[in-house]
Amino acid sequence: MTRFRFALLLCACAGFSAGALAEGRVTATVGAGKGEQQAVQWFNMLDRNGDGQLKRSEVQWAFRLDRRLEKQFDEADANHDGIVTEAEIRALAAKRKAEREARRAGKAPAANTGPAPMSRM
Repeated sequence: MTRFRFALLLCACAGFSAGALAEGRVTATVGAGKGEQQAVQWFNMLDRNGDGQLKRSEVQWAFRLDRRLEKQFDEADANHDGIVTEAEIRALAAKRKAEREARRAGKAPAANTGPAPMSRM
């Protein structure tokens, strides 16, 4: 684990309460791949109040740690309401998975001009 990820993990965990972990917690689907599992893990770490949503104001602190997170938030926020829901994060994870599979199959250009994949956070 990189030092950045470790620091981010410590910061995120410091904001959790036992109640926040129990209610609103997002879980990976049965048989989920590594990408979905990581996306759900990061979602739950950033969901500091445990309501099952990521509000821009709630994760603003993380943007200061890594500007890529803000770009990823914007990409995940499909309806641009300033809130990333479980459905939006799952849709982004599915999109990234399809892009990876297409690259592996040689059907998409190798260069990725968009934000870094969530699995590389």
